[in-house]
Amino acid sequence: MALDLKLKTSVVNDCKELVIQDVTGSYNSESNPGGWGKFNITGDRSKYTLNLMLTAFHFIDGMQYSTTITLTGIGNMDYPSESTFEGFKMSIPSHDISTAISELISPLPESYNTLQETVEDNIYKVTAVVSKDSNPSEVFTFSLTFTNTCNTEKEVNSFLASIDLEGVECDKSEIDRALLAKSLLQNLKNIK
Repeated sequence: MALDLKLKTSVVNDCKELVIQDVTGSYNSESNPGGWGKFNITGDRSKYTLNLMLTAFHFIDGMQYSTTITLTGIGNMDYPSESTFEGFKMSIPSHDISTAISELISPLPESYNTLQETVEDNIYKVTAVVSKDSNPSEVFTFSLTFTNTCNTEKEVNSFLASIDLEGVECDKSEIDRALLAKSLLQNLKNIK
Protein backbone atom coordinates (compact mmCIF):
# COMPACT_ATOMS: atom_id res chain seq x y z
CA MET A 1 0.00 0.00 0.00
CA ALA A 2 1.17 3.56 -0.70
CA LEU A 3 1.24 6.49 1.68
CA ASP A 4 -2.29 7.55 2.63
CA LEU A 5 -1.80 11.06 4.01
CA LYS A 6 -4.45 11.95 6.57
CA LEU A 7 -5.01 15.61 7.35
CA LYS A 8 -7.04 17.19 10.12
CA THR A 9 -8.31 20.75 9.87
CA SER A 10 -9.71 23.03 12.54
CA VAL A 11 -10.48 26.69 12.96
CA VAL A 12 -9.25 27.90 16.36
CA ASN A 13 -8.52 31.02 18.38
CA ASP A 14 -12.09 32.38 18.21
CA CYS A 15 -12.31 31.64 14.44
CA LYS A 16 -9.14 33.66 13.73
CA GLU A 17 -6.79 30.87 12.67
CA LEU A 18 -6.88 27.81 10.40
CA VAL A 19 -4.86 24.78 11.52
CA ILE A 20 -3.86 21.99 9.14
CA GLN A 21 -2.27 18.96 10.78
CA ASP A 22 -0.86 15.65 9.57
CA VAL A 23 -2.40 12.80 11.57
CA THR A 24 -1.23 9.98 9.29
CA GLY A 25 1.12 8.34 11.78
CA SER A 26 3.93 5.89 11.17
CA TYR A 27 3.64 2.77 9.04
CA ASN A 28 2.30 -0.35 10.73
CA SER A 29 1.51 -3.39 8.57
CA GLU A 30 -1.69 -4.16 10.46
CA SER A 31 -3.02 -0.96 12.01
CA ASN A 32 -1.68 1.72 9.64
CA PRO A 33 -0.47 0.35 6.27
CA GLY A 34 -0.83 3.86 4.74
CA GLY A 35 1.47 5.48 7.30
CA TRP A 36 4.80 7.24 6.79
CA GLY A 37 7.88 5.06 6.24
CA LYS A 38 8.73 1.39 5.71
CA PHE A 39 7.30 0.47 2.27
CA ASN A 40 5.75 3.94 1.83
CA ILE A 41 7.60 7.20 1.37
CA THR A 42 9.42 8.32 4.47
CA GLY A 43 8.75 12.03 4.15
CA ASP A 44 12.46 12.62 4.72
CA ARG A 45 12.76 16.42 4.50
CA SER A 46 16.20 16.15 2.89
CA LYS A 47 14.80 14.06 0.00
CA TYR A 48 11.20 15.25 -0.40
CA THR A 49 9.38 18.56 -0.75
CA LEU A 50 5.96 19.26 0.75
CA ASN A 51 3.71 21.92 -0.76
CA LEU A 52 0.33 22.82 0.65
CA MET A 53 -2.44 24.68 -1.19
CA LEU A 54 -5.75 25.97 0.07
CA THR A 55 -8.70 26.45 -2.25
CA ALA A 56 -11.52 28.67 -0.98
CA PHE A 57 -14.92 28.29 -2.60
CA HIS A 58 -16.49 31.63 -1.74
CA PHE A 59 -18.83 34.44 -2.80
CA ILE A 60 -17.98 38.13 -3.08
CA ASP A 61 -20.80 40.50 -4.01
CA GLY A 62 -22.88 37.57 -5.24
CA MET A 63 -20.17 36.26 -7.58
CA GLN A 64 -18.77 32.78 -6.96
CA TYR A 65 -14.99 32.38 -6.80
CA SER A 66 -12.74 29.38 -6.49
CA THR A 67 -9.40 30.74 -5.34
CA THR A 68 -6.34 28.54 -4.74
CA ILE A 69 -3.48 29.95 -2.69
CA THR A 70 -0.11 28.39 -2.04
CA LEU A 71 0.56 28.20 1.68
CA THR A 72 4.34 28.26 1.36
CA GLY A 73 5.67 31.32 3.13
CA ILE A 74 2.50 32.22 5.02
CA GLY A 75 1.45 31.09 8.46
CA ASN A 76 3.57 29.04 10.84
CA MET A 77 4.79 25.52 10.06
CA ASP A 78 5.83 23.23 12.89
CA TYR A 79 7.62 19.90 12.44
CA PRO A 80 7.87 17.59 15.47
CA SER A 81 11.01 16.06 13.94
CA GLU A 82 13.89 17.74 12.16
CA SER A 83 14.10 14.95 9.60
CA THR A 84 10.54 14.19 8.45
CA PHE A 85 7.25 15.80 7.50
CA GLU A 86 5.40 13.29 9.68
CA GLY A 87 3.16 15.09 12.17
CA PHE A 88 3.55 18.56 10.63
CA LYS A 89 1.20 21.27 11.85
CA MET A 90 0.54 24.53 10.05
CA SER A 91 -1.39 27.45 11.49
CA ILE A 92 -2.49 30.31 9.25
CA PRO A 93 -4.01 33.55 10.55
CA SER A 94 -7.22 34.64 8.81
CA HIS A 95 -5.66 37.87 7.54
CA ASP A 96 -2.92 35.90 5.76
CA ILE A 97 -5.58 33.86 3.95
CA SER A 98 -7.66 36.88 2.92
CA THR A 99 -4.57 38.85 1.85
CA ALA A 100 -3.34 35.95 -0.32
CA ILE A 101 -6.81 35.56 -1.85
CA SER A 102 -7.02 39.28 -2.62
CA GLU A 103 -3.74 39.11 -4.56
CA LEU A 104 -5.21 36.49 -6.92
CA ILE A 105 -8.59 38.02 -7.76
CA SER A 106 -8.53 40.65 -10.46
CA PRO A 107 -10.33 42.93 -10.40
CA LEU A 108 -10.87 42.64 -6.67
CA PRO A 109 -14.34 43.80 -5.61
CA GLU A 110 -14.13 46.83 -3.32
CA SER A 111 -16.28 45.10 -0.70
CA TYR A 112 -13.69 42.34 -0.11
CA ASN A 113 -11.88 42.80 3.20
CA THR A 114 -8.23 41.93 2.59
CA LEU A 115 -7.44 41.81 6.32
CA GLN A 116 -10.24 39.64 7.66
CA GLU A 117 -10.30 39.09 11.40
CA THR A 118 -11.81 35.60 11.13
CA VAL A 119 -11.59 32.70 8.70
CA GLU A 120 -14.63 32.99 6.43
CA ASP A 121 -17.35 30.38 6.71
CA ASN A 122 -16.88 28.58 3.40
CA ILE A 123 -16.05 25.28 1.82
CA TYR A 124 -12.31 24.76 1.52
CA LYS A 125 -10.02 22.16 0.03
CA VAL A 126 -6.51 21.50 1.30
CA THR A 127 -4.17 19.87 -1.19
CA ALA A 128 -0.84 18.43 -0.10
CA VAL A 129 1.75 17.58 -2.75
CA VAL A 130 4.78 15.53 -1.73
CA SER A 131 7.47 15.23 -4.41
CA LYS A 132 10.83 13.55 -4.48
CA ASP A 133 13.65 16.04 -5.01
CA SER A 134 15.80 13.61 -7.05
CA ASN A 135 12.86 12.65 -9.27
CA PRO A 136 10.35 15.54 -9.62
CA SER A 137 8.00 13.30 -11.61
CA GLU A 138 7.52 11.16 -8.49
CA VAL A 139 4.63 13.11 -7.00
CA PHE A 140 2.05 12.15 -4.38
CA THR A 141 -1.07 14.32 -4.14
CA PHE A 142 -3.63 14.26 -1.32
CA SER A 143 -6.76 16.38 -0.86
CA LEU A 144 -9.21 17.07 1.94
CA THR A 145 -12.39 19.11 1.56
CA PHE A 146 -13.93 20.65 4.66
CA THR A 147 -16.59 23.15 5.65
CA ASN A 148 -15.85 25.95 8.09
CA THR A 149 -18.89 26.99 10.15
CA CYS A 150 -17.05 28.58 13.10
CA ASN A 151 -18.52 32.09 12.71
CA THR A 152 -22.05 30.79 12.16
CA GLU A 153 -21.72 28.54 15.19
CA LYS A 154 -20.70 31.53 17.32
CA GLU A 155 -23.75 33.48 16.11
CA VAL A 156 -26.15 30.59 16.75
CA ASN A 157 -24.74 30.00 20.23
CA SER A 158 -25.03 33.70 21.02
CA PHE A 159 -28.65 33.67 19.81
CA LEU A 160 -29.44 30.59 21.93
CA ALA A 161 -27.90 32.22 25.00
CA SER A 162 -29.92 35.42 24.52
CA ILE A 163 -33.35 33.78 24.72
CA ASP A 164 -35.33 34.77 27.79
CA LEU A 165 -36.85 31.45 28.84
CA GLU A 166 -39.01 33.01 31.55
CA GLY A 167 -40.81 35.37 29.18
CA VAL A 168 -41.69 32.88 26.45
CA GLU A 169 -44.96 31.52 27.81
CA CYS A 170 -47.05 33.55 25.37
CA ASP A 171 -44.60 33.74 22.46
CA LYS A 172 -42.55 30.68 21.65
CA SER A 173 -41.41 32.06 18.27
CA GLU A 174 -37.94 32.90 19.65
CA ILE A 175 -37.43 29.30 20.76
CA ASP A 176 -38.65 28.04 17.38
CA ARG A 177 -36.25 30.38 15.54
CA ALA A 178 -33.37 29.29 17.79
CA LEU A 179 -34.12 25.61 17.24
CA LEU A 180 -34.33 26.18 13.49
CA ALA A 181 -30.97 28.01 13.53
CA LYS A 182 -29.39 25.18 15.54
CA SER A 183 -30.85 22.59 13.15
CA LEU A 184 -29.61 24.43 10.05
CA LEU A 185 -26.16 24.78 11.61
CA GLN A 186 -26.04 21.05 12.33
CA ASN A 187 -26.95 20.31 8.71
CA LEU A 188 -24.12 22.59 7.52
CA LYS A 189 -21.66 20.80 9.80
CA ASN A 190 -22.78 17.41 8.46
CA ILE A 191 -22.04 18.30 4.82
CA LYS A 192 -19.09 16.23 3.64
